[in-house]
Amino acid sequence: MIKLVSIDKISNHPENPRKDLGDLTELAESIKQSGILQNLTLVPIEGKEDEFYALIGNRRLAAAKLAGLQRVPCAIVNMDKKTQVATMLLENMQRSDLTVYEQAQGFQMMMDLGETVSDISEKTGFSESTVRRRMKLLELDQDKLKESVQRGATLMDYIELEKIKDIKLRNEVLETIGTENFNYRLKWAIDKEKRDKRLAEIIEQLEKFAVKVEDTIGLAYKACYSLSSEGEIEIPEDSEETEYFYEVQYGYVYLYYKNSESEEQSKEKLERERKEQLRREKCSKLNNISRRAYELRLDFIKNISNTKARKNMDAIIENTLYAMVEGYYGLNYERMANIMDIDISDEEDIQWEDIAKHIWKQPELNLLKTTYCTMDSPNESYYRWDCTYLQNEDLDHIYDFLQKLGYKMSEEEKQLQDGTHELFCPMVKEVEKND
Repeated sequence: MIKLVSIDKISNHPENPRKDLGDLTELAESIKQSGILQNLTLVPIEGKEDEFYALIGNRRLAAAKLAGLQRVPCAIVNMDKKTQVATMLLENMQRSDLTVYEQAQGFQMMMDLGETVSDISEKTGFSESTVRRRMKLLELDQDKLKESVQRGATLMDYIELEKIKDIKLRNEVLETIGTENFNYRLKWAIDKEKRDKRLAEIIEQLEKFAVKVEDTIGLAYKACYSLSSEGEIEIPEDSEETEYFYEVQYGYVYLYYKNSESEEQSKEKLERERKEQLRREKCSKLNNISRRAYELRLDFIKNISNTKARKNMDAIIENTLYAMVEGYYGLNYERMANIMDIDISDEEDIQWEDIAKHIWKQPELNLLKTTYCTMDSPNESYYRWDCTYLQNEDLDHIYDFLQKLGYKMSEEEKQLQDGTHELFCPMVKEVEKND
């Protein structure tokens, strides 16, 4: 039964997952003109006679106060606390009123009241995987999570974030959600976790016969292990009579040994070795950055829609001709199959026919992808072998093409392109300017 209840007898429900009621101006004006067209749902406040919490209709209650109403139409119901929370959560979610952060808090409230994931799924209509994913957001830094919601983060962004296992690293990348740097930092973090895991494996094997050192002056070089490599490390046959040492540099682990010749090396030769180590370290960092930048460009092209391809045919045709004239890296069937998402795992000897039959399903899109594939490769970069800045007009042209299609360059990519990245050698850059 609907009855009129005095506004001063109604309070906002303290467990309502929706905290931000938004702009009430328009709703208050509508209530002034036409009154409240849909009643509020109230629950009695335990221990207080004739006082209620607004279970459904918090925005209408706040707008009615702004409009100057004294009483509002209400339905009064009796529910236990768990059912109240579930009702508010479901009502707000059905209206798309809650942010993912508020959804996560609502699910957590239900868990705190003794509900299981299965119970929450049944009562709210959300799948169990969705419930778990929302609650996983509560592991994140809550201030950073709120800021990311305000930046317009999507549910897919948070799902992608789950690929990072370490919560500290996940929070670090969370700061970039909703910015142009998110995809780059996500790849960086995933790569870092893989490298850290491989580094631990390499060190565990090396420590069976070698000792870690910070200074390798006076030691002779034996081997180098990349963090992207796989497999076991062979123990040298002379490990019992020869002293072995290892040093960790970004992207590599270097193995050294000590002998009479290494102790007699000149200072000049030792200085050259140190400079060479520094060069290798910088090149490794630049290589990782450039590779991630290529992966971002490749992912952008692989996921672009046929509709967007059609809208940009002028740019596609222009760059198709450009690629043909310049004669970049050419194509092989494996690269074409990869970028077109064609499954060739069962093919032993791939022929043109295996690729061609897929092209005309989406001709504009596959023209775009094929064009890009002829232009770009992991080898495109803005640095020389000695870590000095290298202007690359071909790569500039690739970025210009992708940006016409909507690609957003990360800060790292921009710094590589304009030569301002901290890893570039400043002395050589000065020489280039003087030239």
